[in-house]
Amino acid sequence: MSHQLPNSSTALEKALATVAYDFSNTPTLLSIWNADTCPLNLLPYLAWALSVDEWDNTWSEGRKRSAIKAAREIHRHKGTPGGVLAALAALGQPDAEIIERVHCIKRDGTAKRSGIHKRLGQQGWPYFRVVLKNPVTIDQAYLMKRTLDTVKRKSIWLTAIDFSQAAIRRNGTVKRDGTYTRGVVNTSLS
Repeated sequence: MSHQLPNSSTALEKALATVAYDFSNTPTLLSIWNADTCPLNLLPYLAWALSVDEWDNTWSEGRKRSAIKAAREIHRHKGTPGGVLAALAALGQPDAEIIERVHCIKRDGTAKRSGIHKRLGQQGWPYFRVVLKNPVTIDQAYLMKRTLDTVKRKSIWLTAIDFSQAAIRRNGTVKRDGTYTRGVVNTSLS
């Protein structure tokens, strides 16, 4: 193999020049920084570099890539209801609903007596509740709680993650083994 080393090269340099390395499978810098083209084994490092708030190595490849893609939008809107909704969408709940000021209700007939609302008056402004449309496990609910704690404003409090509207049907997809609950996960629990 011909090389273009000067005559004064050492034996080690000449030996290294004869070693052939195939660079065709080496990812380029642009492909590493793209969530769609980054190799699977490098995704955790890309997630760390882009400050993905919650990461789990047991997630599917598609979910990992979507979490990385959503990171920039989540960080751009952190502290806003839009940022909370973007974080919930990244966790697989794109149709989640946020109820702000859950404890501030008026006696004008707009709020139903369903247990969601309480009468605290103006003291209830910093509370919000998340209502999910898709069932989640208890572990997923606590993952959402941790994620929402990093995305929400620090001056407001999440009272509950409510998935009572996400009916668990008796069709064999959800087993009654304690993984799922039938309604609300109290977020004051750790």
